[in-house]
Amino acid sequence: MKCKHLIASWDISECSALEKPYVPTLFERGEYCKTIDHRKCPFYLRGVICMNQAESNTRRAPL
Repeated sequence: MKCKHLIASWDISECSALEKPYVPTLFERGEYCKTIDHRKCPFYLRGVICMNQAESNTRRAPL
């Protein structure tokens, strides 16, 4: 597995890039999750954007 957000247990794979649990389809797993192309996954990108926004919000000094 190439994507760090893919959590596989038994026959179920779960994506942890989003705040709520998501089970990727067979297409998504074959196209994104298990390949180097995981960076093209819309959920991966959304997770990166959310993580960056959260970090920038904690770095701002309160007014």
